Amino acid sequence: MAESAGLLGVGWGALTGLSFAFMGLLAWRARQHAAAAASAIANSAAPIRPIANAGLVTFDSQSLTVEHEVAGALSQLQDIVQRRQVELTVAVQPMLTLWANSCALQQIFVGVLVQAIERAQGGAVLLSAGWHGGRVQLTIMDDGPASDRAALIGRLRDVAQYVALQGGTLEVECRPPRGNRVVLRLPGTGAAEVLATEEDLPEQPTVRDAPWTGVMGAA
Repeated sequence: MAESAGLLGVGWGALTGLSFAFMGLLAWRARQHAAAAASAIANSAAPIRPIANAGLVTFDSQSLTVEHEVAGALSQLQDIVQRRQVELTVAVQPMLTLWANSCALQQIFVGVLVQAIERAQGGAVLLSAGWHGGRVQLTIMDDGPASDRAALIGRLRDVAQYVALQGGTLEVECRPPRGNRVVLRLPGTGAAEVLATEEDLPEQPTVRDAPWTGVMGAA
């Protein structure tokens, strides 16, 4: 009996170790996929396509600094921005944090920005982030021709799945004749009193009117 219990314990420990190893492998593969996809897009003259689903990542959520995560996504997109001759402006409210999985968040940022850059070729893209009603709101706008809303929602299907699994929402607005707006709302963390309220957000922001002045980068 004791020998059987010992063997059972060893087997359970091995199974647990394999489970953690498998989750780590999924996260590593997702990061590699995002980097490879961005590199392939940057080196190709073909139209930009949405990044393929790299496997849904739902574990290891933690408090993340929005500025740091956005910078990580932008580092994958610099070549694309230059190739497409897009003016990319990023404005992130200071001390802004959210609760998510870092790998999934990178997939979300890159997936939305890649499509915005394609639509705005030769134009401008704005990513702004701020506190909004207890959540972190990220708005990605481009001044390219207005897309068909249903078609754009379809192209963002994978991104929407990532957002939903992080407890967030995704909204799409297309404004004829020019202009598209994707709004992400994700669970925020931190003290609300040090963050701006929703009244600080402009009602009708434009691509070239960032709500905060701390521009991280532009091309």
